[in-house]
Parts: sequence; C-alpha cells; structure tokens
Amino acid sequence: MLLQSAARVWPSAAVHDTVQAVLRDPAYRRSLRGSVADRIMIWLVDAFRQLSRMVQHAPSARTITLTILALLVLFVVARLIVAARARDPRGNGFARARSAGASTDPWFVAEQLASENRYEEAAHALYHAVLAAIAHADRVRLHSSKTSGDYARELRRRGAVSFTPFRAFARRFDEAVYGHGNCDASTFAELRALSAPFHSRAKAA
Repeated sequence: MLLQSAARVWPSAAVHDTVQAVLRDPAYRRSLRGSVADRIMIWLVDAFRQLSRMVQHAPSARTITLTILALLVLFVVARLIVAARARDPRGNGFARARSAGASTDPWFVAEQLASENRYEEAAHALYHAVLAAIAHADRVRLHSSKTSGDYARELRRRGAVSFTPFRAFARRFDEAVYGHGNCDASTFAELRALSAPFHSRAKAA
C-alpha cells in the first residue's frame, strides 16, 4: 500500500517532462547529429515515447517510473562507453602502429597509415596529434572520457586562438569517423588540411 501511494506521486506526464529536461541538459548535447552517441540518444528517446504511449493508461505508475529510470541509466552508460572507446588510443591504429615499433609521432603514424589505405585509423592518429597540440599550446587537459565537443567548449571558454580551427577539424573528423559516410583518401586529405595549423605549431615547438 505504501509503495502504491508513493508511486501515484509520479504521474507519467511529470516523468516525461523530467526525462526531456535531462536530455536537453547541455552535458548530454553534442553538436554532431550523426555521431554514435547521438544515434543512441535518438533511439532511446523514440523508445521512451513508444513506451509512454503503450503504458499511458496502465494502472501502475511505479512500473513506468522504474522503466524510465532503467532507460536513463542505459543511455548514460552507453554514452560513457562510446566516448571512452572513441577517444582511447588503445582502440585504434595509432596504438597498433606504436606497438609494432613505429614512430610515436602521431603525425608520422597518420601518414604511414594513410599510405597503407587505412584512412579511418589514420584519421584517429591525426585526431590524437591535434589533441596533443592543443594540450601543449593551450594547456588543455586530455582525458579519454572527453569528446571533441568538450575540448571545443574548453577552448572557447579560454578564448584560445585554437578554438576555430579545432572546431572545424573536429566536426569533419566526427562526420568522417562516426557519420554515415566512409573515411576515404579524399576525406583524409581534408582532415590533413584542417590539421595543418596544429602541425605547424607542433613543428615550431
């Protein structure tokens, strides 16, 4: 009886509004619409809407609440896993090239992978090279859980000159690697050109 009384405090409309507010929070928003994390979020929102329609007239509000909380937990965990795997250098060709005894210079590794037609792995190496450049020049703290959007926002808060070129590079990188298209030779050439300001800065240092 106590559980049923408490459950009635959570009407489905209020739960819906709460979930929407969480999903609109800037911490969960990404500028890239086609990223893996965004597709997971869209899928979960659609699943929530379908679930809400199915159980709109169900007698147990407690069941609705527990289901919604489970979906939220699933989304948060999925986002953290996707972000960690995407940004972890152990999960791409950059790490494999290093373990094979190649140069640890990510710029060299990127060109080496591109020469082997491994363009997506080469793009990852370029991404790590650019991150190393902003870490050195702009004192940005790197972390595997951070996304390109996180780094861009940090650069913007600091008023760093790297903000505009990094945002352009990161957007193209995310589109190439996590979007719907393939990362091919022409895409890598675009990324190389967008990373040029950071390469020049790295060589000057």
